[in-house]
Amino acid sequence: MFILIRIFPQVVWAIALGCLLVLTGCTSRYQPESLLMDYVKDLSRSKYIQLVVPDFVSPSLYPPLHQRQQALTKFDVSILDFLSLQQCDVGFLVGEKNSVLGKVMPASQRFLYEINIIRAIESCHIDNVQLAEKLNAIAKIKRQELPIAFTNAVFNGAEGKDFFSLSNGFLPLKNDLTHYQVLLASLRDINALGANLSSLPKQEGKAFEEDLKALSDSEYAGQLIYSLAQLSRFLSVVSEAIEDLPEDVCGPPVIFLKQQFERHYIKIIQPYMAKINATAYQILPLIRQAAVYGQPLPKALDQYLSMLSLDQKEGLWGRYQRASQRHAQAWSRLFNRCGIALSGIVR
Repeated sequence: MFILIRIFPQVVWAIALGCLLVLTGCTSRYQPESLLMDYVKDLSRSKYIQLVVPDFVSPSLYPPLHQRQQALTKFDVSILDFLSLQQCDVGFLVGEKNSVLGKVMPASQRFLYEINIIRAIESCHIDNVQLAEKLNAIAKIKRQELPIAFTNAVFNGAEGKDFFSLSNGFLPLKNDLTHYQVLLASLRDINALGANLSSLPKQEGKAFEEDLKALSDSEYAGQLIYSLAQLSRFLSVVSEAIEDLPEDVCGPPVIFLKQQFERHYIKIIQPYMAKINATAYQILPLIRQAAVYGQPLPKALDQYLSMLSLDQKEGLWGRYQRASQRHAQAWSRLFNRCGIALSGIVR
């Protein structure tokens, strides 16, 4: 009984600490929204501005698996053919694929299997002319389908779904590149595979799985999508209000607005956005390049990824950039009109 009394407070403390960490994690994921709301609320303290932020409209969700997944051609090897292939790796790989676990291979393992079976077929000396022709035809088709297997592995597995999930809230306030070195390294590894599909690169399964896991662990793409949509929502409503201010706002009223602008935007929101931009310009091209290596993509997946294109003006990234520029220009025009000098506005 004495031991239980000694341990019980420690258990209670551990439970309380766990709950606190959970609550802190949840709060930090949505802290940027509270900072944006503070910006809006303080601006609305001016009699010249009454901001009403429209309800959040979620960006498109990651397409369901049946719209992303592409089927690979199936091939059957007869028992006699299978037995005659035992002298090389083809027989082993075919047996592995037809095993209980082989029939439910995740997309990542299936991609590596496709590379290995092509290499095995092309390096195996087969005396049976008909079987050799049959296998060479299979290898040819599998080579043509390697981009499909690559896309399935990178974008259609559980890791890809987690990577693009919108359930993880905003990018953290401290989202500079130092937090994404593992993700960057993994994306580079994945792209190195994609760039060398024709040479059938040798890749350890564990290393490839770790690269894919780095995507899901980062939660980056979904958080970026969510952050861009939310930032665009708040910046647009502020821009509209500033653009509509009357001439008599100059004087003490504009000084108050300038104070809120500096306090919230210049000191907090703009540095947060600068970090988002810096990381995105490094990471998004790598995501796009991986998609290029897997072309042609399913239509739904291609359209979804285009949201994050740095080049398409109508994508989510393009709309965010326009909202950011409009916001900066609205404030610049107001300060110019009222003869107020202000540095630090990033256009």
